[in-house]
Amino acid sequence: MSRHICWWWSVALDHAQGRPPRDRADVVRPGEGAPTVTWLREPRTRWLSVLDGLTESDLDATAPFPWPEDPRYTVAPMVASVNTELTRNVSEIGRLRLLRAASAVRPPH
Repeated sequence: MSRHICWWWSVALDHAQGRPPRDRADVVRPGEGAPTVTWLREPRTRWLSVLDGLTESDLDATAPFPWPEDPRYTVAPMVASVNTELTRNVSEIGRLRLLRAASAVRPPH
């Protein structure tokens, strides 16, 4: 799941920053635990920087992702879509962590 998050978040960042989007195969997950947490912090920092730099006219511009060149969709809904997807992914990770913790606790006999 973390590989998917970093990949699509990186693609959204590439589009938002006017760069060619990276290929899915170019994203390599570093492994379990702390390395992945560290790895996920980089797109977070970049995303916050992009959001901080957006102006009103930027938000009104046609979205480059995920609806390229469709003037019905602007950068504002793109930002909302990315943030919503992140919220959903974090919620799924939280549920998996709760399930893992619950399975480690055995009821007393």
